[in-house]
Amino acid sequence: MGILSMLFGKHESVSIADEDVDLELYAPVSGPLIPLSDVPDLVISECIVGDGVAIIPENQEIVAPCNGIISRILSSNNAFAIRTSCGIEVYVTCGIGTRRFTGEGFSSNVKNGDRVKKGDVIISFDMNKASSNLKSSATSLIVVRSSSDIAKVAVSSGKAIAGNTVCAKVVLNHPQDTHTA
Repeated sequence: MGILSMLFGKHESVSIADEDVDLELYAPVSGPLIPLSDVPDLVISECIVGDGVAIIPENQEIVAPCNGIISRILSSNNAFAIRTSCGIEVYVTCGIGTRRFTGEGFSSNVKNGDRVKKGDVIISFDMNKASSNLKSSATSLIVVRSSSDIAKVAVSSGKAIAGNTVCAKVVLNHPQDTHTA
């Protein structure tokens, strides 16, 4: 475990009962799921921003992993954030860029403030155009730590189908019901 993992926390394998899940996140792209620790970016691999999972893309569209509102889309068009109705912010980024990366090969189908549904195409890309300026094509799905009172994030493994495979489940901390009957 790296020093940043010890300071900021790191994903541990957690199982969550379905009735406890507040948000299911679906794969934004199709491909094999990999742990964030395998993404060649310190901020992502050490889970500094939040916990989640990464996917090695086998298709060229990134879809919304859940329903929500686009709260941010990067000018390079390779990353976006969705704010959900339960207050969780989900960040999706495709590829780890080099200093020369400007977004070549990526185009956005949405703008900030757009309401999206799970499976809507958010970004289209041509990896052949983009790959010369990327260190990795890994697409990361991150539950932003500061966005809500998150208790647990459980991630899946194996192979995912964009918009169809649940690849992360989120449980929020809920205050104990102090109301008596």
